This record gives sequence, C-alpha cells and structure tokens, in this order.
Amino acid sequence: MGSLGNAVTEGRDQGSALLPGYTRLHGIVPVFHPMELEDLAGETRDLLDTGTRTFSEILDAGTPDLSSLLVASEDWKDAPREGERPYPPGLPYLTQSTNPPALVLPETLSSAFEPRTQATWPLVVWHELAHAFLLQKPVPRTPAWLREFVPQALAAAVAWRTGVLSAHLEQIGPSPDLTVREFGGPADAGRQMVFQNLLLGFGAAALEEFGEEFLRRLVHELWQEMEIVGEARAEELLAGSLGSRGRIWLEGRPEF
Repeated sequence: MGSLGNAVTEGRDQGSALLPGYTRLHGIVPVFHPMELEDLAGETRDLLDTGTRTFSEILDAGTPDLSSLLVASEDWKDAPREGERPYPPGLPYLTQSTNPPALVLPETLSSAFEPRTQATWPLVVWHELAHAFLLQKPVPRTPAWLREFVPQALAAAVAWRTGVLSAHLEQIGPSPDLTVREFGGPADAGRQMVFQNLLLGFGAAALEEFGEEFLRRLVHELWQEMEIVGEARAEELLAGSLGSRGRIWLEGRPEF
C-alpha cells in the first residue's frame, strides 16, 4: 500500500489526508478535489449519484462504502494506490489502500480512451463505480472478459437510461478480428481500449436482447461462487443469467 493509505474518514480532513489542499464535495459518493476542478467535481458527483442509484436498483444491492478522488494532473504521482509506482497518467482506478476505498479519477483522461463523445467521461466514471459495487462481496478470480464485462454492461445500462449510449456506440470503429475470450496477456493502452469497447458493445447488445435483469442474476451468482471461475464455468454463468435462450444467443455473437 502507498504511504497515503491510512486516511481519516471525515469531511475536509480526509481530502487533505488523501492529497494536500483537496476539499470535499458531498454526495452519495463524496468527491475530493482541488478547487480549480470544482466544476468537473460537480459533474462527477452527479454522475456518481446517478450511477449509485441505478446500480442499487439493477443489482438489488446496497451502496458500497466509497469515496472518490478527482486528481489534478500535477498531483497524479502522489495519488493513493497499491504499490509504490504511480498508475499511468490518465487511467482511472479503484484503490483499497484508503479507508474507505476510493475511485481515483484523473483531471484529463488518457488519449487511449476512444471514441471521445459526451458519454466518454460518464462511462469511465460508471465503469469504475461498477467495479466497487461488484467488490462489495468477495468475488473469485474469473477470466478477464467476464471480470470486465460486468462493469461495462452496468455502465452501458446507465448510459442507455440517460440517453447517451447509442451516439457513443456509433462512434466506435468496426469490431476487430478478435473475440472477448481471445484477449489476454499483457496489452498496451490501445489494445486495452479495443477490448473494453468490444465488451461495451457486447454488453449493450445483451441489454437490448434480455433487459437489465440478467445483470442482477449474474452478479449474485458471482457472489455465490467459492472457487476460481474457469472459462467453462464463466460461460455457463453468463449463459444461465441470460435465460433459456442465452446459450444460443452467445453462440451467434461474433465478439464472443
């Protein structure tokens, strides 16, 4: 854990403990930020409020004990994290090195995030928030595609409800000759973005075909798993959550 991990948990003091000079914007998930990012902090707080309410409804689950930290570019190297080395600039993450855990969000997203639409920042915020919801209970190790599919599909569900998803999906380029299950091993930021966009479109297609209810079934099933989830079991969990037509539908999806 980083040296900033032992943060106090009340009001302005917590923001100062996380990063000097940061202040707290109250919300369901409070946002700690420098004063020069007040407008972005307000937008982010609203997105977190919307995402939290939506995820609680979809998943029939409580709200995780969580804060968020909107980090100015010059402070990125000092943001709380696991380990000593800073995360790559512009790449958001969830850290459990603070109490409570924190979503660490950059002032400026990495150029790897494409496409750039009015939905890009909301989708990033909701994706990281979805990871926090999923980790409220122990989750076993799963294949990378399932681990990232759940947050992408949850983020897509909020974007769908708020009317910003379709225009964003239209800006994503043609699907590469790659399936989500083939992705693995070390990858640069560009390849990671291809993978995440593939999962976003896959999640949106599942939502359109089966509705939001499959996400609650899938997440609650993952919370019940006690052993490492291998490839065959991951496919079984997803197909089962989709219902009686799930297996046939998956077999017809080119990205799967």
